[in-house]
Amino acid sequence: MAAAYGPQYKTNVMFLCNHNSCRSQMAEGWVRHLRGEKSVGVASAGIVGGTKIKEGAILVMKEAGVDITPQTSDAVADFKPEDFDVVISCCGCGAKLDPEDKRAWKERPDFQDWNLDDPPAIDPGDFSEYRRVRDECRAKCEALLAPL
Repeated sequence: MAAAYGPQYKTNVMFLCNHNSCRSQMAEGWVRHLRGEKSVGVASAGIVGGTKIKEGAILVMKEAGVDITPQTSDAVADFKPEDFDVVISCCGCGAKLDPEDKRAWKERPDFQDWNLDDPPAIDPGDFSEYRRVRDECRAKCEALLAPL
């Protein structure tokens, strides 16, 4: 399997979230699924640290035809900001990137804060919020990929 990101790609995208367990995982899965022949590398990481991918995220992405089970939940400390052209905070957590040891992530050429809702925190138990956020995330990923 080819490397997920790196100099072999024209553009490299990093999706950040608190724990890299849901929103950032869905975004990474969508970019992998939607990029087609575009030269786009992608990774995701948790600002606080990696945990594990939420079962709800796996389920709703599978419903949409995207298998995110091969992805891993990683910590931002395991990556270098300079390896990425686009950095997207999925959860409105950009302020957590203000400390000196993380500030470089916000200083990349293209930093965005998508501020997606947190499905595990608001889902009533029927996965409806996971599906809504999944679909919102897909639309944002399609818009991201369009000019690349």
